[in-house]
Amino acid sequence: MGTDQGVTPIRELKQRLKPLYFRGQGLLARAVFAYSRPALEAKLSELGIRPGDSVLVHSGFHRASGFTGTPSDIVEALLNVVGSDGNLLMLSIPYRGSSQKYTEGDPLFDVARTPSSVGLISEVFRRRSDVLRSLSPLHPVLACGPLAAWLVADHEKCAHSCGTGSPFERFLNLGGKFLFFDAKFSSLTFMHYVEHHYMDRSPVDLYHSTAAMVRVKDQRGHEVKVRQYFFSEAARQRRDFSAVERKLRADRTLRSARIGNTQLMSVNAQDVMRCAGTLIEQGQGLYT
Repeated sequence: MGTDQGVTPIRELKQRLKPLYFRGQGLLARAVFAYSRPALEAKLSELGIRPGDSVLVHSGFHRASGFTGTPSDIVEALLNVVGSDGNLLMLSIPYRGSSQKYTEGDPLFDVARTPSSVGLISEVFRRRSDVLRSLSPLHPVLACGPLAAWLVADHEKCAHSCGTGSPFERFLNLGGKFLFFDAKFSSLTFMHYVEHHYMDRSPVDLYHSTAAMVRVKDQRGHEVKVRQYFFSEAARQRRDFSAVERKLRADRTLRSARIGNTQLMSVNAQDVMRCAGTLIEQGQGLYT
């Protein structure tokens, strides 16, 4: 009885202090690590992002990053750096956790309304009127630029959402670049395409043997069922892409930079494929 009475006030105190903590964290970051949108654009250029590039971004937005603008300002900076001839892409995965658990809940993926669960920057990007979203319910891709329609087209027809014919393969063929904005290399969804490409060399079955039928509502409000294979439990438990990251760093093809309190990284998709292929040839593979 006494323990319960003691826990509640402590929990309430923590809840009251949390906003003050985050506010202080933000104030400290702006005082010590502050940087502006023009500074970010300059740093992205230094990192090798050029006008006309196709760039797929994985991102996190943190109060302590030091960025003085909003998530929308980050999106504008990215668009400005790739320019009108470039293409900007992000993931807009609608769930946290495994795709299997998501499909087991009989979800309805509404391409126009279902929010992104992979970060605030992704969700802000999704809401732009000039951004297209693919109809894949497991790994929907957002794209903006002259090739956006081609990049996301027919993704729902790919039973393996990160495999052959997907936006990830098209992005690779474009010579695309990945950008990590306060995100870890392990967030790189493209590695699932790498797994698919080399699955005949895999020590585990990459996919569950039975496909799921997922309800999808398109831009016109029409509902269809999309056939999707989700990753097997063995693949989820044993996959380990850290060797790829280490080799990319050792080869200096994974470039990194810091601005304020933000960590940036960039790497070409073709370099990721070459690196993974070399490791697999050496017997290191993508799994523990």
